[in-house]
Amino acid sequence: MGTAGRSPVERKLDILRDHEWAGPLPIYAYLVEHPEGAFVVDTGDRARNSDRDYPPKLNPFFQRKVKIEVAPEEEVGPRLSALGVDPARDLRAVVMTHLHHDHTGGLYHFPHTRVIASDACLRAARRQRGLIGAMPGRWPRWFDPEPFRFDAGPVGPFPRSAALTEDGSIRVVETPGHMIGHVSLVARAADVTYLVAGDVSYRERNLLADAVDGVTYDGATSLRSQHAVKALAAEEPCVLLPAHDPDVPRRLEGRICMPGAKVSA
Repeated sequence: MGTAGRSPVERKLDILRDHEWAGPLPIYAYLVEHPEGAFVVDTGDRARNSDRDYPPKLNPFFQRKVKIEVAPEEEVGPRLSALGVDPARDLRAVVMTHLHHDHTGGLYHFPHTRVIASDACLRAARRQRGLIGAMPGRWPRWFDPEPFRFDAGPVGPFPRSAALTEDGSIRVVETPGHMIGHVSLVARAADVTYLVAGDVSYRERNLLADAVDGVTYDGATSLRSQHAVKALAAEEPCVLLPAHDPDVPRRLEGRICMPGAKVSA
């Protein structure tokens, strides 16, 4: 976690100076099923990111502070196939919460699938040129995502959204902070809302404690996004599904909602 009051540059320097490892964390991609079609949210990382020649060679962040251990069979394509889902034919779209390497590594499994991402996030990733987090040089050549259209109405405290389904039950809301243009997906079922939150927080307990991660480009912006997530959970039952929280399987299976919201029996 980042130190409160530190600037974005200072937060990055803190990461490089810190010699302690955070311990193993999962990298989740999510399959969201809906009568109008199935969506994959984020694509995880790929096995090749463990190769010495894959990350930017002169970048200390990738060379010293990131250790990826993804087996080929753990990538999103084989995992979907194991579920009986054809990545090329059975998906309505791939939805990107943001474009850091551990969310874009599996893009190459989806050359024939519609991919949607924030235009602001795409521009930011290209400007960074692999400085930290994103690796545009490793994106597939065909990668040209469709931008979200934030022309739908508000979702709880979020002033606008992008509707992904005609019935409006799956929408994307803006949750910037961890990265410019970061978004989260809100999927409303009959009696519970699933918030697929990318890296709005690494863990639910961090979000509840108002702890902001060190990678964020703007701590205050991240905190506002986290507060909006908590405000939504106060209005309706929400199961929070970040990309790296080891407690996600338990919460997902038990439909365990964030504090402030209850699910009906």
